[in-house]
Amino acid sequence: MQSTAGGQPTNQRVLSLEGGCNFRDIGGYQTIDGRTVKWGHVFRAGVLSYMTAMDHASLASLDIRAICDLRRAEERGKEPTQWPGESARTFHWDDASDVQTLRKYAAQRPATGEGMFSAMLDLYRGLPDRMSTRLHGMLSCIAENRLPLLIHCAAGKDRTGVAVAVLLATLGVPRDTIIEDYLLTNEVGNFESFIRGRHNTELGLADAKHPLLAMPDDVRKVVFSAHPDFLAAAFDAIEGSGGLDAYLARTLGVPHEMREKVREALLG
Repeated sequence: MQSTAGGQPTNQRVLSLEGGCNFRDIGGYQTIDGRTVKWGHVFRAGVLSYMTAMDHASLASLDIRAICDLRRAEERGKEPTQWPGESARTFHWDDASDVQTLRKYAAQRPATGEGMFSAMLDLYRGLPDRMSTRLHGMLSCIAENRLPLLIHCAAGKDRTGVAVAVLLATLGVPRDTIIEDYLLTNEVGNFESFIRGRHNTELGLADAKHPLLAMPDDVRKVVFSAHPDFLAAAFDAIEGSGGLDAYLARTLGVPHEMREKVREALLG
């Protein structure tokens, strides 16, 4: 089944953009009860600071109404979003000052590939709780029909990966399909290449001098990869809070009525 966005029929999973990073449509997935996630309603991506004039022409046709920026304030300051037109409203949420970042988790582990893998597991275990305000805001936007909507962070992998996983789970998409969508980053979201291709930006993540690029190969490979164990750690944390329904209701503050509005908005 095909839906429309901005009057344009869309059923393309990956959007190729000159300055885009990991830009994808999450439509087309089947739910456990046989419904289909609508195309052209929710997109996921990495940083939005390097779009070209040609990209802007393509993006304008998506008619995005809401951009959920999952990044921290310092990231937004270094790499501000560049979006065509004024129709899209940007939403963002700030962390507490003591938030646990990947850098903090990694500092508690050996500086090896295995140590970084453990740090990534720690990161993902904490994201469902740490991102609760962001995820509530994202689901509220959908329930209020602020669509089409774009969810993004820096690489479009970790924070965006968990946000989209929670959304797809809320819609009733099977776990295996959710993991497949998450792992698609490994095929289309080469963030290391994206960083290396943008020299002398003097900005945040897309900076040739970024410390990520100075890490040993085995450590860097872990940081830039999507691994099923990472997302499984996030789902384990959700299960530990009493399961998806309890997590949505208690941790995110999403009542049943809002959940049904989200499903009605995005399922065909």
